[in-house]
Amino acid sequence: MRTVMYKNDNAIFDFILPDVIDRLKYYSDQNVHEATKILDTIFSCLSPVIKVEADYFGFIILDLIRAGKGHVYCNVCKKMYDSKQLISRPLGFGKSPFGVNLKEKGGIIKRLFGKKRHISGMGGEAYDCPRGHELISMITWIS
Repeated sequence: MRTVMYKNDNAIFDFILPDVIDRLKYYSDQNVHEATKILDTIFSCLSPVIKVEADYFGFIILDLIRAGKGHVYCNVCKKMYDSKQLISRPLGFGKSPFGVNLKEKGGIIKRLFGKKRHISGMGGEAYDCPRGHELISMITWIS
């Protein structure tokens, strides 16, 4: 079966082609230009191992790892890990801007009708190998 490979300084990521195409098609259908470009590159490549070098592919990797897809080779451990073995950790204010804890008191009425506050910040997600070596980290939102 054909695979898709991506390298960064810390690791080598390996996924089966149908999983990658499914994820990229989802984003391409949402009019994400970068996803469409990567899909075009993949479809034009006839090699059994397709190497993707686009930075945007990091977001696809986070999705695939979160879904338990693929394998990762840690450059420090010199060992291959299944994505289900990886350790997820939040960056900055966390994986999503909707999960930021404002430490607001006063119940639902105050939250609904009280003064609105905008928080500036950023957050994202990282994955480490089981021995604690960082494999990938990306800021996924900025507010």
